[in-house]
Amino acid sequence: MRILIATLLALGALSVGSPALASSDMGCEPRLVPVSATFSDCASSALLAPGNDTRVNLAWLMMDAHGGRRAPAAKPADPGQRPMSSVPFGWTDMYLRFLPPEDSEQDGPQAWSSGEGTTCVSNVRGQADFLDALQAERKLAGNERDDLTAARKAMACPVGEGASTPGDIAVSSDAGRAFADYLRATAAFYAGNHDPAPFQALSGSKQPWVREASRYMVGRAWALVGQASGFGTYGELEHERMDKAALAKARSALEAYLKAYPKGRYVASAHGLIRRVHWLAGDTDALAAAYGWQIDQRDPALRNAHEIDLAQEIDAKLATDPYLSKNAHPVLVAVEVLRRMRKTGDDDSGRITRKEIEALRPRFKGREDLYGYLLAAHAFFVDAAPHRVLELIPAETPSRPMDTVTFSRQTLRALALDAPKDKEARAALISLFPQAQGVHQRQTLELALAMHEERNEGLARVFAPDSLVVDPALREQLLIHVAGPDLLRARADDVKASKRERALALYVLLYKQLTRARYSEFLKDVKRLPSKIDGDSGSYDKLGELTALSDFRWQGTRDGYVCPSLQQIATMLAADAKATKASLCLGDFLRLKGYDRVESWSFAVRGDELGGTPGQFPGRFLPRQGIYQAIIADAAAPADERAYALFRAVNCYAPAGYNDCGGEDVPVATRKAWFNQLKTRYPNSTWAQQLRYYW
Repeated sequence: MRILIATLLALGALSVGSPALASSDMGCEPRLVPVSATFSDCASSALLAPGNDTRVNLAWLMMDAHGGRRAPAAKPADPGQRPMSSVPFGWTDMYLRFLPPEDSEQDGPQAWSSGEGTTCVSNVRGQADFLDALQAERKLAGNERDDLTAARKAMACPVGEGASTPGDIAVSSDAGRAFADYLRATAAFYAGNHDPAPFQALSGSKQPWVREASRYMVGRAWALVGQASGFGTYGELEHERMDKAALAKARSALEAYLKAYPKGRYVASAHGLIRRVHWLAGDTDALAAAYGWQIDQRDPALRNAHEIDLAQEIDAKLATDPYLSKNAHPVLVAVEVLRRMRKTGDDDSGRITRKEIEALRPRFKGREDLYGYLLAAHAFFVDAAPHRVLELIPAETPSRPMDTVTFSRQTLRALALDAPKDKEARAALISLFPQAQGVHQRQTLELALAMHEERNEGLARVFAPDSLVVDPALREQLLIHVAGPDLLRARADDVKASKRERALALYVLLYKQLTRARYSEFLKDVKRLPSKIDGDSGSYDKLGELTALSDFRWQGTRDGYVCPSLQQIATMLAADAKATKASLCLGDFLRLKGYDRVESWSFAVRGDELGGTPGQFPGRFLPRQGIYQAIIADAAAPADERAYALFRAVNCYAPAGYNDCGGEDVPVATRKAWFNQLKTRYPNSTWAQQLRYYW
């Protein structure tokens, strides 16, 4: 079992400093790149990739084999909320998007895939099939149909104390007796008696449905007998405790059912039970072969699991070795080859070699495109040789919607062109957009194109009216981390842009001007604030539901250290950037409005991610601690202002000794010296009297 933890995608607030706009729980922060060789729970791609969750690669390839399956479009985000990028994504995102709504019902395929080893999983469908068969049977006498219907509806599973049982139903016809006997056998089964004998006795019945259902139930009953003692105290699988003889009988009975009823009512379930029998018996080769049958089966009526459920099952139940066994399906081989390309640190010794992949060529007869992609992926992800990708994958402009293999091949080729900054890379990416209709395909191309533009002096093209990059999260990443003042102003003024993008651009512009000593520009641009601003964003999530434009109308404070309005502070600093009173008040604005935890923009995004190029905004961010340190070092600063600077500098580390004010941490000895200086030089100040500790 490779992966057990499902990823839950959640909106990561900018205030926690995440450089990417999508994250999962448990602290998962995917790198905002189109594809990766490094695994992360929440960083899968629309391309087949080493870094993908193996279940994602499995599901993509099975959907290709089954003719593709479109997932419903994701619900549009609330235009007032901070957008989350749809790529990269986690397994849970894919699971929820593809799982058909009907699969959440009690007796749908999802229930079978998770409850195939339980007694009651078939109760709902079993009742419906029984009643349908009664309705279709013309040889029942008198009230038999009504009596049998009432008896079946009275049955429950699990059978509780005092529950109704079929008892002696008055029947006289042969068909009625067959249905009554089946009902009694079923009641015993639901009561926990998994003896196959009653169903074996009915497997030669003249009543067609009873005969077919009984032959299926013989195999199912033997499977439950076989597993009865095969699990430990905590549900752990213990192969040595399984009843191998009973499991062999289950397999034989189920195979006999499939032979007799190749398109019967219970074919899909029988295949699922056979897989379970192989798993319980520890027969991994047979299990891999059974999964191969499922992968090749294009008729969904003959499969007992949706591709998403089947990917989950394969990943949980099939050990690693059978993926490369002699008879393993090419899809399983491909998934394992990709997994072994993963980068897990600086040591590449465990990664698959090109020679090993070349030895697998015969396994991909008829699937040369997939095999060629594996070689190209190795060149790109392992050997860092993009030129070989171009040799292995010829250029192609798709003329119809792309399946995953086609999309992976052509997108990887475009990324290989982009790696050495080939002038053809942009055109190659753009040519794929019209047929990128699969889930996450367009968003992946948008991310790749946005990164190309960012790195090739094309940032403005991302925001042009005809831009193909329309994903709000990708655009915001660039506005926050890279955009300069001119682009931010242009976005803030563009009446055709979304209300949110305009607000965000103006917010970033004003915030960076304030914190990078661009005070005169701030005073000009603050006039762009709309006359009506919706509410207050609060202290933490400045780019959440409400972009924090209201912060820039701060009217100062009369409590503690008295400060004028923010515009007055900026006016004083525009006249004298070292004005101590105004500097301290700017620090109080940042402190009181919650900005100590918001300056994620001062943390550089990794260079290989979207937003990872040097920011185009002039000036250097000055953290709040830096304001205080500059005033402490200024011997000419007024006494009360130096005292307040010392007080605030020490409090940057209250109460646990961690720096809340940004900038480089200072040692405890320095904080102690600040404390002593405040106490000895300014003993009568309010701030010396208030400060009792240093941290």
